[in-house]
Amino acid sequence: MKTQSIKIYLFSLSILLATAFTHCGLPQNTIAEEFQPIPSSTWKWKDSKTFTFTVDDSTHYYNLSIGLRINGTYAYSNIWLISQLRGNNLNNKKQIQIELADQTGRWLGEGMSNLITYEKPIVIQQKLPIGTYTWSLSQNMRDESLQGVSDIGIKVEKGQPIL
Repeated sequence: MKTQSIKIYLFSLSILLATAFTHCGLPQNTIAEEFQPIPSSTWKWKDSKTFTFTVDDSTHYYNLSIGLRINGTYAYSNIWLISQLRGNNLNNKKQIQIELADQTGRWLGEGMSNLITYEKPIVIQQKLPIGTYTWSLSQNMRDESLQGVSDIGIKVEKGQPIL
């Protein structure tokens, strides 16, 4: 009887572990998520950060977000970025503002005072043909060397099916 209990326990444990390993990694609808560090937390105008992702399903819309991590030395309540998405006959370039603090100076992101993280949806329900895309981000503030930016990143998620 005791060996039967051990076998059931080991079988249950193996199923639990298999389930845990299957769900590790990116969430099912996230096709790309990456952050790149900003050296010395000083982002220069000329230092564009480039990300690459692949779309292999044209039957869904896609949602694109920008991720940002700032530290306590960041001096502004917002940040202006130049975003350029290229690939498969697409070349979309635009200026984006991300609000980082409210009118009282309280940070709007998540985290502690020494590292605040933001995720800003940029494009919602975008049709993207199958192919490889390059997304470039650069800072567009008045300071040529912008202090206090630790990391910049992207997130691309598969959205609703196209009906």
